[in-house]
Amino acid sequence: MFRPRGSEASRRRGAVSALLCATALTAAPAAIAAPPGPEAALRFDIPAQPLSQALNQLALRSDREILFSSALTQGKRSDGLSGVFTAEAALQRLLSGTGLTVRLEGRSFLVVAAARPAKASTPDAPPDRPPQPVAIDSVVVTALKRSSLARQTPISMTVVSGEQLSRAGIVDLEKAAPLLPGLKLISTAFGRRLVLRGVYGAGEATTGLYYDETPMTGPVGTTADPGVMAPELALVDVDRVELLRGPQGTLYGSGAMGGALRILFKRPDLSEDVASIGASLSSVAHGGQGGGANAALNVVAIPETLALRLTAYDQRQPGVIDNVRLRLKDVDAARVRGVRLAALWAPGSRLSTLVSATHQASHRGDISAWNDTAGPWRTVHAARAPFDGDIDLAAATVKRRGDAVDLTAVSSWYRWRLTRRSDYSGVLLGERTNAAGCLRMFTLAQACDAAQMASYSAYVDSVYPAILNQPAELTAEIHEIRASSVGEGPLTWTLGAYREVRWDSIDSQVRHVDPKTGTLVEPPVLIGRRDIENHLSQSAAFGEVSYVVAPRTRLVLGARRFDYVKRDRGAVQVANVVSGTWADYAIDTRTQERGWSLKALASRQFGPGLFGYVQASQGFRPGGVNVVPGLPEALAVYRSDRLNNYELGLKAQSADRRFTSNVALYRIAWRDMQYAAQTQNRAFTYVTNIGAARIDGLEVEATAQGVMGWSLAGALTVTDARLTADQVTNTAIGLGLEGDRLPVVPKMTASASMERRWPLPGALVGRLRFDGSYAGLARSAFNAGNSDYLKMGGYAVFGASFSVERRDWVLDLSADNLLDRAGRATAARNTSGPVEYFGVAPRTLRVSFERRF
Repeated sequence: MFRPRGSEASRRRGAVSALLCATALTAAPAAIAAPPGPEAALRFDIPAQPLSQALNQLALRSDREILFSSALTQGKRSDGLSGVFTAEAALQRLLSGTGLTVRLEGRSFLVVAAARPAKASTPDAPPDRPPQPVAIDSVVVTALKRSSLARQTPISMTVVSGEQLSRAGIVDLEKAAPLLPGLKLISTAFGRRLVLRGVYGAGEATTGLYYDETPMTGPVGTTADPGVMAPELALVDVDRVELLRGPQGTLYGSGAMGGALRILFKRPDLSEDVASIGASLSSVAHGGQGGGANAALNVVAIPETLALRLTAYDQRQPGVIDNVRLRLKDVDAARVRGVRLAALWAPGSRLSTLVSATHQASHRGDISAWNDTAGPWRTVHAARAPFDGDIDLAAATVKRRGDAVDLTAVSSWYRWRLTRRSDYSGVLLGERTNAAGCLRMFTLAQACDAAQMASYSAYVDSVYPAILNQPAELTAEIHEIRASSVGEGPLTWTLGAYREVRWDSIDSQVRHVDPKTGTLVEPPVLIGRRDIENHLSQSAAFGEVSYVVAPRTRLVLGARRFDYVKRDRGAVQVANVVSGTWADYAIDTRTQERGWSLKALASRQFGPGLFGYVQASQGFRPGGVNVVPGLPEALAVYRSDRLNNYELGLKAQSADRRFTSNVALYRIAWRDMQYAAQTQNRAFTYVTNIGAARIDGLEVEATAQGVMGWSLAGALTVTDARLTADQVTNTAIGLGLEGDRLPVVPKMTASASMERRWPLPGALVGRLRFDGSYAGLARSAFNAGNSDYLKMGGYAVFGASFSVERRDWVLDLSADNLLDRAGRATAARNTSGPVEYFGVAPRTLRVSFERRF
């Protein structure tokens, strides 16, 4: 750890403190007119119970980490504790008479064995043994928007620590996905869609993506499909990742029909100055080389009161796709750069304010897909489709802890400026001999003659190839306030209110590109142009009430009352005779949705190592309007869709905590499904309601510690997702029949890992890890009657890593995709062109180093 010494440290802290205090005094002079006093006391009501459970409850109430070994607390009980105490005084009372004591480590409490009474020294007496290391007994999560122990949280969930991500060199969701069982990433030309429990469809996101307290999504765009591209911030300086499977409609709202993914960054540390740096180099088979660097600096401006944390990163991802048509190598190389600054002000144990700001810039040279006609990691695109995007995120969270009620207020703002692109050349190829295009070009009511048809085809040839070039901007403001009861009494509750306003706009251009380079021609040659604007405002009131109806049995009821208003506007600036847009097309429509999402849950602690729950919960997404010229009126508006989830879960662990397992069984009934369909000429994609589906699933996770020196982990998900009625229409391509499996959703996925650690000379520790994951078979369409019924999945990927570490540094060597498999993770047919496969990266060798100060 880095601790500045002497007068230099004092001057530095003094200068920073003076600057920040001056700023704070200007903004709120009354708030810090007096210096902070000693740690504030809180009210505790902890019943007599096993000591380990009492320590966990104390940690949740005081918001302080308590580290202890289960071996120390086994067989010990604590007396009841009721009254007003500081956290340290409460802990000392719980430990009274147990033979244990507490030591302060930063802001964490370390429970250790009390020193034995001093003995008369003798020459032959052995020296006292140094204190042995202790382990964290339980993982505390905030999935329910209040602190709870992971093993007593009635949700099918996975928690991955930031340390695990850092050691594996994981900085993006694609590489983190194997550690998050059940999460599937659907890659597209624009980005990645997040899918949980087979709830896959176009429209608003079906899996909520949260960065700390902020929900983020993509722009609505031209396809009414914001869920098609999730805004991805680099996974650098992360505290933990929480994957919540199953609808989270009451607490998280409409974006969480299948579940929610929460990425929680490290907060500033009020206790000490620390810093870390990391660097990595990578080499990809069939591709290029890349590397990255990141740094984090934590500065305590006012001890125990004000701290700042600065994080910066620059990641260069090697390209792997070669464009054989344009004779270009590694066209999909990417770079991600970002900086994040956070400040935590805690004048006492009752009040804290966390303010953060993030900026990230991303560039990718082309889409990372290969074509079936060219072979793995090769493409024949006539036009290049780079991606550029800048994300700005600002958030503030204020927490007020009381004796009976805790209050939390959150305000967030984010903006995503991006330019997304895709190859449009396939549309031109498919339409060059289309008689309807000729009629549009010459504004005829009857068939074109041969000369007119030849003229139309010559025009299409003259603008071939082309690209869809779409500059877009999304801005959102989000506010939430919630109150939670304090203590572990029979009745607990959480109540809150939510407000979000989101705007986005897109300038959709079809532009000619240079056939030799695949890049945009300047000055622009526009084949068509239209603009679309969307505005969404939503408000909600939500709450959950929990009551102990019997010993160790709890009943939870939850509800969310929501109100959505959406406005969609679009117009055409340059008519596109190829696709069928006309110059006077315009639309400005408003839709509104309101209703309830409900939840009922019962949980029981059957014994020290067995916890179970049964629940019924709901999910919801708002409807909207398709801004698509020429679309029949019956398809212009699509309705909201809803689902009901019925779930049974068990969480078990052995008495010595060496073996754990989590099992969840569920059935989802989904009605009025929103899904993507295409117009007959494939020039436009839109959202439509296709009816109903049923999803049955099983989720299993298990871990075993100390098996012949190895730590083992495994996960299995089984998903049977099928339509329950025919979905037939003459105006769309791609719909299915009763009994068809939902596209893209694999029936089975699995993952496993084994890891071993052992001491090395020189106070070093070695670590060896093996990983494997399997993606089950799926299809890209509902049934074989569809020409786009493409096979995907059905492959396994393996990796290995070896690291050497000390207390303050880690050196890691790893190899991903050891067998160099070109797995077909996602398959789609490029319009009137070849099949595109998005797959795993080729074999990648990486060396990374991290140093902590």
